Amino acid sequence: MYLRCLLVPTGPGIDATRRLDAALRLGRRLHAHIGVAFMAPGPEHVLAAMASLVPMDGTTIEAIQQSVRESAAESKAAFEAWCGRAGVPVIAKAERLDATFATWTELSGEVEPLLTLTGRVNDLVIVDRPDPDEPFTGRALDTALFAVGRPTLVVGEHIPHDLLDHVVIAWNGSLEATRLIGQSITLLHEAARVTVVHAQTERFAEVRAADLCAYLRWHGIVAEAVSLPVEDGTPVGAAILAEAGRRNASLLAMGAYTHSRVREFLLGGVTRHVIEHAGIPVLMAH
Repeated sequence: MYLRCLLVPTGPGIDATRRLDAALRLGRRLHAHIGVAFMAPGPEHVLAAMASLVPMDGTTIEAIQQSVRESAAESKAAFEAWCGRAGVPVIAKAERLDATFATWTELSGEVEPLLTLTGRVNDLVIVDRPDPDEPFTGRALDTALFAVGRPTLVVGEHIPHDLLDHVVIAWNGSLEATRLIGQSITLLHEAARVTVVHAQTERFAEVRAADLCAYLRWHGIVAEAVSLPVEDGTPVGAAILAEAGRRNASLLAMGAYTHSRVREFLLGGVTRHVIEHAGIPVLMAH
């Protein structure tokens, strides 16, 4: 699967700079288009949530519309300033496939349906690590993972200069991890180094990292196989992150929520631990 269209969803008050930086570092390697979609609720959505607090009159609706317009203008100005600094041309539609460029779109409505439909006509969705103070970030991550059907890149505070310098794949043979590999072959082709790490657990005892390496070899990708013993009492997510750190990984790739999401929320799990603690970007698929 070619990764030609990289989607960066954003909204009122959201700083997309880190994700734009990540998109650019991938985009220039993949000759990809960076699409920024500004998503904000319309007056009807805002009023539905505030119906008991605010009178629904024309003045209120106009005030909401004006606030959204101002927020969109502010975000667009920040986007255009970033493009100017990064030397990325802003165009209205795709014109060529041998260069990286950016587009800006404004959408009105709730994040979930907008991101679902927009994400499905892109190849990769780039989201922030969830921030409790910014509900948009959690909603964007959940929608990208569970509704879009495309790989999701979760970005934290640190963006390596070259995301494809060393990709570490956390392989457990799950359906989620298998989907990610199938959707990321093009990206793995561009990686300078690929390592497949299998964390040895009772649930995935029969899985072998070497089997995935053999499969990747058929696609022209040479990868190192690593079998990672996990000591009793050590969270698997922590063991994977520690191994990625020891190997100076620039990007971690893994399936998301192999256990049910409710179970991970209640008991903790690999996906939850990695999302909360990863020091590098994480490529995921559910």
